[in-house]
Formats: sequence, structure tokens, C-alpha cells
Amino acid sequence: MMLNHHIKVAIRSIRKQGIYALLNVLGLSVGLVLGLFVILLVRHELSYDSSFSDNERIYRIATKGVLGNNNINSATTPLPLAEVLLNMEEVEEVVRFIPGANNVVKYKELRYNEDGFLFGDSSFFSLFDVNMLEGKSSYDLRESRNVVITQTIAKKYFGEEHPIGKNIEREGLIYNVVGVCENLPAASHFDFGFVASLSTVDEILLQKNDSAYVEEWKSDWLSLKCYTYLKLEKNKDVSSFISEMNDQKDKLLRPEIAKVMEFEQSTDKFELSFIEQPLREIHFSSHLGEELSSNSNPIYIKLFVFVAIFVLLTTCVNFMNLTTAKLRVKYKEVGYRQLVGASRSQLIMQFLVEALVYALGATFIGMVLLEILLPFFNGFFELNLEFNFFRGWIDFFGILLVLLTVGLLAGSFPAFFFSGRKPEKLISGDYKIGKPGFLIRGILVTSQFAVAMFLVVVATAMWWQISFVKESDPGFDSNNVIVVERGHAVRNDLSAFKEETKKIAGIKYVSACNSLPGDDYFQGTFRIIEGVENQVMMLPINYVDEDYFKVMGITLKAGRFLSNELGDSLGINLNVAAVKELKLSKPLDKKIEVFGNNDWALNTVGVIKDFHYESYFTEIKPLALILLPEKKRFEYVLIKHEEGVKVDLEEVKVLWDKYSDGAPFVYTSLDQRIDKLYEEDVRIAKIMSVFAMLSLFIALLGVVALVAFIIEYKSGTFAVKNIIGAPRQSIIRQVFSMYSIYVIAGVILASVPAYWAIQAWGNSYAYFEFVGMSAFFLWALTLVALSFVATFIQTFRGSGLRSVA
Repeated sequence: MMLNHHIKVAIRSIRKQGIYALLNVLGLSVGLVLGLFVILLVRHELSYDSSFSDNERIYRIATKGVLGNNNINSATTPLPLAEVLLNMEEVEEVVRFIPGANNVVKYKELRYNEDGFLFGDSSFFSLFDVNMLEGKSSYDLRESRNVVITQTIAKKYFGEEHPIGKNIEREGLIYNVVGVCENLPAASHFDFGFVASLSTVDEILLQKNDSAYVEEWKSDWLSLKCYTYLKLEKNKDVSSFISEMNDQKDKLLRPEIAKVMEFEQSTDKFELSFIEQPLREIHFSSHLGEELSSNSNPIYIKLFVFVAIFVLLTTCVNFMNLTTAKLRVKYKEVGYRQLVGASRSQLIMQFLVEALVYALGATFIGMVLLEILLPFFNGFFELNLEFNFFRGWIDFFGILLVLLTVGLLAGSFPAFFFSGRKPEKLISGDYKIGKPGFLIRGILVTSQFAVAMFLVVVATAMWWQISFVKESDPGFDSNNVIVVERGHAVRNDLSAFKEETKKIAGIKYVSACNSLPGDDYFQGTFRIIEGVENQVMMLPINYVDEDYFKVMGITLKAGRFLSNELGDSLGINLNVAAVKELKLSKPLDKKIEVFGNNDWALNTVGVIKDFHYESYFTEIKPLALILLPEKKRFEYVLIKHEEGVKVDLEEVKVLWDKYSDGAPFVYTSLDQRIDKLYEEDVRIAKIMSVFAMLSLFIALLGVVALVAFIIEYKSGTFAVKNIIGAPRQSIIRQVFSMYSIYVIAGVILASVPAYWAIQAWGNSYAYFEFVGMSAFFLWALTLVALSFVATFIQTFRGSGLRSVA
């Protein structure tokens, strides 16, 4: 009964407060929306690879090593490592898989380019226990050309047909569909659409090589070809296991290394060792070569959680200030309640109930807003978050806990502040706020503006760097270049396709290549003839045709570009970084021998200017360009068109269909592909920008709350000034001067940690441009100006500028 009374009184009090009630609810709603969004985001990030059973016992094996002057850091391993692991008692299961190249998959008349094709061990679905929807309860991938597909692929190719027992074709091989599984959750560090038996790779290789090559390929310890995962027995010491595994590996690997080095007459350092990566930590902590997907950074999660908690706390503080703004009304109300017999506990309960009513309304509005805005957030931030209040008990009680926490925090200070005063002083209006009270409020304003300053400056620095990357000269021209995927579909008639395509209006050049900026380049091992003694080096290689240099706008430094007419089938172009790394004082006509093949030496015919063939995250590394051998597989066809000319891609598609035997015509622009290299940073910059704007809103709301409090507390003084004719400007200046020092202090205090944060974030780039101190000054002036505008508006309409009744 008493609770019902408290709720009615709270609702009546809220209605009387008008604009202050609206600001309270709005502030709490914004804080809750941000808090709930961060909870969803953090839960998504922390849930990576949690869908697999016994995920705490699953590890990926990665490779570390040294070859000459090159460090090896790869997420891949040699194929024969699995045999060593299977013979170790601590290991329950081992799974290897090899991602297939982008190829056309056919079913009847349907043809699609597919790059989600994996070749895995027979135990793949035992370790990665994805829910099976159709087929046998236990899928056997031991038989060659068996394949399991996901439900998305099943619908894509078979529609309403039953897929089990159907056949699909890929690269001339027929695969039998033996199962359909659920799609992997979005929070997984790898993905697939097809999983075929690993033994199928033997058949693919036999189409191009002899059986001896296949056997050598399967037993080669020096080639990193597959991804290896294992499950350990419970309660096993991982470090001792890894040490034992490397000892077992050395017995097989060292003799092979010694044999190769003796054959090459090389004394270069060559070592390989293997490390373990807990499955759940790959998404955050692994940043190796050949990663299956882009990794995240734990610092972002910590930053988001900090911002969310701080915003929730500051909204509670703003609630307190706005609640105590109407001091005279509240004091008299509490005084009369005490006179009629209300106990302090009842008064405390009244204020807490009022705060909980606010919090309940704000929570409801916040959840509705989040439900409405989440699709926009997902699209804008490129996320896949889901929100459902009734999805589970954890969500229900989690939101309930946030509601109670916010309500109790927001209502605690008003409850104890008002209920502890004597009734006669409350009714007479004899109340004073000591310096500590103003100091505490000032410190809270300082912290609010410090966080707002920190976020807006860091967000500005992120966008500055992203703009720097996009506007800098990468050393090649990506404008007006169309990239056609799976270019090797026309490799048998590449010359004819190029000549006919160039006849289309607006097209200048057509080229082919194996890699584009941002791709993982094939690594070749070379030795310099007559160079530094025993100098061995791994060089990234891109196979290109002679028109590649025109399409990409590569700059020549010395010599000439590769040319078929000049017989450069054994020629090589090096970039400047490679020349420096190889210490070639006279690089032209220098012979570079392929490591492991003394009969194959390449002649350096030209040196090209360095260009960003990876991304701005890494320094420009040595690179070798070699002409595409005839009918060699390559990944892309590049079409360069004239500036401002719209190419008729339907004409290109007609030619593509003519020369590619009906392979899908899938294309994009080179600019779009390069933009994808930085999409994670763009996504984080967007999130930071939204957080910054919300934090700025909360900080300004804090100013409104504090100014309202000052006006109410100093209403008598301001009324006297009005009577004696003091100008409004003097009152506004007085109000602003009472807290402006705290705003300025917050802005200054945030500058140093913002500078550190920007530098720490910029360390992920090899080429970083600092935003400049002008951004700090500009945002500092902006925040101070906005706080003054908020003061002006609030003071101008405040009771202190009108006669006091």
C-alpha cells in the first residue's frame, strides 16, 4: 500500500517538473541505449568461437621461425605435423584443413564463384561440432570428393530440392553432397560454405603433376600449407605439451633442413618452431600472416566498456543535479512531510521510488530506441548484433540489474541530501551548500568534459589518419580500374580476350595478375649469385603480364619493365626495397637463383619504384614481379578505362562469357578493394564518433543540470541584481565563472591521455600522420563555447532573471 502511494507521489512530482523531467528521462535513456549497445557489442566480441564444444581445450598451432634475414610468423603449418600430434598421448583430436582457391561451383545451370571451399580431415565435424541438419549423424570425409555444405549454400544451389546425394562440380571434379550443416556463427574466426574431404586435394594435384610430386607435397616439412587444430585432454599442461611437440618435430625436421642447406651450400639460419593459440583468443591476440579473417584489438573493448560505464555514471550525476535544481520546492515539500510525521526512511524511500520510476521510464524508452536503431547501427557499423529482452534469463536479469543500479545511484544523493535536514530550516528556506558540495559537482563536470574531449579528439585523429591513407599516393594508380574476379577462367584465351576487350569504347588497357594490394602474396625463396656470401631471402612474388605496369601506373626507376617481346620469361623486376635488402649496388642484369633449384635463375631487367602492395599498416617490403607463364592460373583480370568514361560492362560480360566458358562475371573496382583493407578502422572510427557525440551530449546536459542548480541556489542574489538594474550579461558571466574553470580543467586534463591514445593507436600503422595540436585547440574552444551557449540559454530563461515571488 505504501509503495503504491510512493509511486503515485513520484508520478505527480515528475509531471510537475516539466522540462527537467524530460531532460532527466532523455539523459538516462541515452545513457542506457549506449550501455546496452556496448553490452551487445562486447558480448558479440567475447563470444568468438564459443559455439564449439570444449572450446577451452581446442588450440590452433601456428609457426614461428627464421630463414636468413626473414622472420616467419604464420597461422599455417606443414601437413606432416598432424602425424606427430596424433602420436602424442595428450591429444584427443587433430584436424587440418586447406582453404581452396576461388573457383566456379556448378550445379545444373547454376554457376557461382566460391571462395568458401575448405578441404578438411575426416574429423573436421567432430572437432568443430556444427549442428547437422541433413545427412548421416556422423559425416565421413575419408572418402575423396565427399562434401558437406551449409544451409545457405544448400538453399543457393538446390532451393527446395533435397541436396543429399546430389552432385556438384568444381574445377572438373564431381563432388557428392553427403550432409548439410548450419552456418557458422558470425562470431567465428573462420567461415566456410563447403567442406570437402582432404584426400580430394591429391586428385586435384594429380591432374597437374605426377604421383611422386603429390607424395612429396604431403610429407614436406618446409612448406606451410594447412591450418592445424587439436583438442587436448583435460587438465593437461599446455606449455610442456608444446615443448614435447617441438622436440618430436625436430627429430623429423632438422635432417630435412640440413639436407636442403647442404644441397644449397648455404649457411643461413633456418629454424621452425610451433606455438599454440587457444581457440577463444585467436580473434583478439593473433595477428599473424595468412590469418583466416581480420583480427580485433582488445583495447577497443576496454575503451567501449569504460565509456559506457562512465556515461551511465554521469547520467546518474546529471539526474542528481537536475533533481536538486528545484531546491526551494523540494525543501518545503520534505519539511511539510516531516511535520506531518513522515520518517526519514519513508522520505528516503520516496526519493528512491521516484528515481526508479525515472529509470523504469528511461529503460523502456532506451530499449525501444535500441530495438529501432539496432538495424541502423548494424548497417552503419557493419555489425551483426541482436537484441531481444526476453531472449534469456541472463538478458532479463542483466537489464533489471542495470535498471536497479541506475535508479538507486541516481536517487541516493537526493534521498539522503533532503531527508537529513531539519523541518523548520527546510520550510523557512534556510539552507546552504558548502564549498565541498560545489567542488564535488565541479569535479563531475570536469570528468564529463574530460571524457567528451578525449573521445572527440581521438575520433578526429582516427578520421584524419583514414583520410591520410585514402588521399596519399600509394605508388600506383587505383582510379578507373575494374577488377574481374577469378580471372583464370579466360587463361586459355587471355590474349584474344584482351585484344577484343580493348576495342570497347573507353577501355585503355587490360591486364592479368595473381595478387592485388592487400592480398597474401606467394613467398618465393631466392639466393643471390655473386652477391653476399650465402645470402638467402624470401621475396613476395606477384605474377603479372606485361600490361600490368600500364594498368597500375607503376613507376620505373631503372632498366625496363618486363616484356614478352624481349624474352623476359626468366626476367624479374625488383622494387627498391628488394634492391636495398639484397644489397645490390648494380642490380640490373643481376642473376637471382631460385632456392632449391640451381637450374633456374632469373635475370633482373628492371627496378620499380616502391608502392604499397600491402597496406599502410606495414612498411613497404621487398617485392618481385615475374611474367605470368603461359596458361598459368591467375586470380584477376584488370581493366583500365579512361577518366570520366562509363564503360559498358555488358559488352565486357559478352566477351567474358565467350572466352570463359560461361564462368560468372564478378567484378568490383580496385578502389573498393583497397577500402576494404581499412574497413575495421573505419568501423571503429564510426563507433568512436557516435560515442563522442553521445558523451558530448551528456556533458552539455551536465552543464544544464549544474546551471539549473546554481540558478536555483543563487536565485535570491540574482533577483536583487535584477532589481538594482544589473545587466543580464553580468549574471550570465557570474554563472559561467562559477563552473567554467572545471570545463577548462576537463579539456586540459583530457589532452595528455588523448595524445597517448592517438599515438598508441597510430602504432598499428607503419605510415601514420598525427592529427596535429590544432585539433586539440579547436575542440577545446568548441567545448568551452558550447558550454557557454548552454549557460546562456539556461540562464536567460532561468528564474534568476525574472522577479522572484
